[in-house]
Amino acid sequence: MLALFGGGLAGWTPGYMLIFVAIIAATVALAWRDGFRVLDETPPLAKIALICIAVLPLLQLIPLPPGWWQALPGQALRQQVLALAGLGNSWQPLSTEPVGTAISGILTVGFVTLVALLMRLTDKDFRSVLFLAFGLVVFGILVGMVQVVTDGQFPNPHGISMGPTLQGFYANKNHMALILATTILLAGFVVIPRVFDLQRRLWVNLGYIAFVLVCIVSTNSRAGLALGGIAALIVLHDQTRRISWRYKIGGLVVLALLSGLILSTAAFELVSGRFEDVDSDLRWRIATWSWPLAERYWVSGSGAGSFATLFAANEQLAWVKPTFVNHAHNEYLQLVIEFGVAGIAVLAVFLASLIAPLMLWWQLPRSARERATMTLGFAMILLFALHSVVDYPLRRPAGWAFFALGLVAVYRGYRMSAVGGGSAGSTDQPMDRQVETA
Repeated sequence: MLALFGGGLAGWTPGYMLIFVAIIAATVALAWRDGFRVLDETPPLAKIALICIAVLPLLQLIPLPPGWWQALPGQALRQQVLALAGLGNSWQPLSTEPVGTAISGILTVGFVTLVALLMRLTDKDFRSVLFLAFGLVVFGILVGMVQVVTDGQFPNPHGISMGPTLQGFYANKNHMALILATTILLAGFVVIPRVFDLQRRLWVNLGYIAFVLVCIVSTNSRAGLALGGIAALIVLHDQTRRISWRYKIGGLVVLALLSGLILSTAAFELVSGRFEDVDSDLRWRIATWSWPLAERYWVSGSGAGSFATLFAANEQLAWVKPTFVNHAHNEYLQLVIEFGVAGIAVLAVFLASLIAPLMLWWQLPRSARERATMTLGFAMILLFALHSVVDYPLRRPAGWAFFALGLVAVYRGYRMSAVGGGSAGSTDQPMDRQVETA
């Protein structure tokens, strides 16, 4: 549901209402089932970070006494507007956009619930979910092909036509390109090893990488091409470690030929032209225009989901264009604006939670089963981290569903390696069944 209905701007739309119902039902069911005890199976700092991710937007909705919220930075305009309505001395939440913060709060709880649900799965079921995610993207590619043929007119789930570009279920072509790049990793570390023998994997990987790169070119996304290239290098590096030199040379020749074909297409010429125009890209100016908001709200934050409202209220006339600015196009900058010091602290704890798994991954032998799982997870997290510098992939549930898969792949690999060298992951019994048996 996240992948199919969560690719556009969050709001009270039918698609998001379905997502909200699913999140509430899953959260209540998981809380009733084991009270989120499964988070104890993640690294200690990860549990803290996940709890904070779910709780922080909800804390921003707590009404504060007039003297408290009026003393916070950046509240002058808000106080003037409320004073005109006779509410200048009323209790108000920290968030300057309570509706947006409430929506964000539901979604962040959903993210943590999804992570917990994925942690509860057996190895077999988790692989099935990875296959499902891969299949959903392939289905999105088929939808995108129809969009290219129909000049973006059909299907158009978000009512945003960007011409003959491959968007799938996403309103943002860059987000579709990122997810396409993640499928290179899913194919290389999960799907292809389960379907093909060792001698055929390199050739199948090369074929799928070439196919996905062509699809990314069809999205007209510069960032997507770069991320697709990084994903391809990671997969090929892992695959060629076990392949003899004659296959490596043959694979490089095939890859060079395929690259030549891609570079000669008209679609690539369009994308390459956008690389030459990168200095004038509007997203850099948006980040510059958003910086004063970060300077104003970095202490307490303005509230989750409040950026678009704040930017519109502070937008200069010279910046106004036919389109409106919905995000800072820099996830880290927008994190500072909306969450302040608390958001920075949560991000720091989250990054710190990956240190122990990373050190364990580094020490694992290359033949260890958990190493492939953790490599997949770290690579997916890397792609999202890099893309967040120039875009907002984690602001859409359809995107963070795949981020959650990568995160859980790391945490599950860490759990299996940390408790008995993978013995915990060798059973196909549910986690609560393991506890009862023990």
